[in-house]
Amino acid sequence: MTFDFLVDRLPFGYAFNFDNYLFNKLRHINIRGIEDRADYFIVNNIKKRIEGKIHFSLKDNIAYSPYKSLFGSFEFSPRIHPNLLVEFWAFIEQDLRNRKIKAVQIISYGECYAPKKVQVVKDVLERAGFLISLRAMNHHLTVDDRIFESRMHPMEVRRLAKCHAAGFEFCQEPLEQADEIYTYLQQCRQEQGLNLSISKEQWHEYLELFPQNYPFFTIRCSDEIMAATIAIRVHRHILYSFLPGSLRKYKHFSPTVMLNEGLYNYCVDQGIEILDLGISTEKNGKDQRSLIAFKERIGGEKSYKYFFEKQL
Repeated sequence: MTFDFLVDRLPFGYAFNFDNYLFNKLRHINIRGIEDRADYFIVNNIKKRIEGKIHFSLKDNIAYSPYKSLFGSFEFSPRIHPNLLVEFWAFIEQDLRNRKIKAVQIISYGECYAPKKVQVVKDVLERAGFLISLRAMNHHLTVDDRIFESRMHPMEVRRLAKCHAAGFEFCQEPLEQADEIYTYLQQCRQEQGLNLSISKEQWHEYLELFPQNYPFFTIRCSDEIMAATIAIRVHRHILYSFLPGSLRKYKHFSPTVMLNEGLYNYCVDQGIEILDLGISTEKNGKDQRSLIAFKERIGGEKSYKYFFEKQL
């Protein structure tokens, strides 16, 4: 047989035959602090390549892909036949049962990342008895030769012009400003009665291990921050605006419009093809209508991100 399924080990010298997303790299997974893990691989022993994989963190008899991160799920070569993924899941499920796992939760990357792969994963998991616990609406901008304003609603064009007229500037901030940006975004979340999804300690750990993957940006007027975001270079062709925020006192300027313009232009300069604006769905499945409207007024394209669950 050309392909083998392996668990928790890889043969030395085998190369990946697909691009790894940042969140599914072992160095990134290890930050999450769950020691009990199960790693599964499809390998081609003739060509000495890794053709597919999925990682699970195991906690309280539940297998998570991922645990407290934005997504996990299967990554695989586009040449892999869906039937092989069906067999791969059967192998995984039996191993998880042997480990006394009672339930599995898998969060997929958004459709905009790889539409065909997301559909394959959805079909394979539903065939295997998974239920979709959440179908979250996501928006993104396709980065191309169009200028940012050309895809925007006239209302947002006017708001953008107002920011430029006021002398606001888009800045990629140096590492030395990390704490200032974190504190500002924390204040933005507190205004909404929310907490940041990462601690300051985790934030510094990400910056130490992946400084090129966690750029952060602001809109400033002189030295004053009007809006900010922590972005994540998920893949060489994908930038995710992870934690955008602006204090309510600047609402009349709508500086987040200019922030997104700056992110778009940054993507153009860096050869990034997708600017991911994230989901606009609450955990209970309720759509955030005002956020959806804003993303669509700045040209956001709609797709979905799937959350899967299965009881074993």
